[in-house]
Formats: sequence, structure tokens, C-alpha cells
Amino acid sequence: MVSRYPAFRWHPGANLHWLVLCDHASNRIPPEFGDLGLSAVKLLDHIAWDTGARDVALRLAQYLRAPMIEQAVSRLVIDANRPVGHPTLIPAVSDGVLVPGNQDLCARERQRRLASYYQPYHRRIDRHLKQLESISLAPTVVSIHSFTPCLGSVGQSRPWPIGVLWDKDRPFAQHLIRELGREGGLVGDNQPYDGRAIPGDTVDRHAASRHLRHTTIELRQDQLGTPAMRARWAGRLYRALMATTAQLRAQHASS
Repeated sequence: MVSRYPAFRWHPGANLHWLVLCDHASNRIPPEFGDLGLSAVKLLDHIAWDTGARDVALRLAQYLRAPMIEQAVSRLVIDANRPVGHPTLIPAVSDGVLVPGNQDLCARERQRRLASYYQPYHRRIDRHLKQLESISLAPTVVSIHSFTPCLGSVGQSRPWPIGVLWDKDRPFAQHLIRELGREGGLVGDNQPYDGRAIPGDTVDRHAASRHLRHTTIELRQDQLGTPAMRARWAGRLYRALMATTAQLRAQHASS
């Protein structure tokens, strides 16, 4: 059965020097899955999506006048930011919460979810980047995520309002961390997650593999509770990204 529920959403933008991604934009469960055995409260929780990330990503894309691609279904259906074969690609348990609808899935069902809800998202990103390659454009890829102030299964406080994750593009990340720090507050350097921890995640698969400038941004969810808060973070990210790219261009010109 081929799903008619959209796997991704494309937002056009005129500035092709940037691409904004949001892997965990939605908590929507396609009707064929019901509620996956979870309560409505749980489906509003962080286990289902990155709360606030989509709004920040959209606002940032608008500042940049850049295209944006977002995953349109919940990470509980299938996690777009995991490589195929990863144990949490279709999570049976998320932050200590059992997901009844994901228990003991057969290989055919796992393959069906890949074909319906995972591969179309990644094909859309790949198609866009191949189109830019054909006209010798190399965009900077920015992926927006959010994280909880305290992860339930760990119980450890996370003091960083924002984190910059990196693996293969450390220079871009270090410049960006410095620029974000100019407006005050802690900036996580590969915190609260290590950008090197999951080879084959979205940014690694599409941007690092093409040697494109890239970064993954993590925002703490208590910083994103209102539209005004999300707008402030989008503006702060925009300013830091502009300053970072200007510095790197200047360094390249003088070398």
C-alpha cells in the first residue's frame, strides 16, 4: 500500500546559496497508524517531534530567503535523521516511553515505512542539491532541531540554550559558536549531542558527503515557548550565520 499522506513539505526560496532543513518538524501520525497506541498528550511531547523547531526553521528560511525542506510525519513513524539500519530508525521505545505501534514490526512493514515516509524526504533533498550541482552552486546547509531542558531517561540538566553540532565542518561550527556567543549565554560545542555520534544522519548524508558548508543547530525547548521567542532565535541565528560566512569568505580571500 502506498500512502497518500505527504512525507515532506517543500518551501521555495530565491536564495539558493542556503538550504534549511527540519527533520523533526511534525508530530503528525498518518491515519493508517492510528495513534501508535499513545495518548494525545504523549503525541504532543518531545518524543513525537522537535517542539518549536519548525517555526524557527521557517523564520530562518524567510530571513535567508532560502528554500526549506521539512519532514511531514512524526519521528515515531520513522526518524528521518537516522541512517537506514539504525536501531532507533523506527523507535520501539523513545525516552523511556514504549511505542505500542512500533513493537515487533516485520521486515515488510519496516520497508513500507521507508518507501512511504523516509525515502521521499531524502530524495527531495538529494534532487535539490543535484540541481544546484548542475549549475555549480554549493549551498550552506542548516538543519534545525530542538532538545528538552532535561532528558527524562538521563535526568541531567542541560544548561545550553543553544548548541552547534559538527563533525566534518569544524571551522564553520567554531566560527558560528563564537558569533552566537557574542549575544551572551552559553553555546554548546557539540552539546547536548555529539555531531559525530550518528554517521549517516541527514546532514552527513547530504551535505558532508558533498563537502558543502553545513551545521546542525539544537535549541532548548524552553527557549521556544512563544512565537516571539522563536522569532528572536531565528533572528539571532540569521545574524550569526551572516557574520560567520562573511568571516570565512574574508579568510579565503586573504589566503
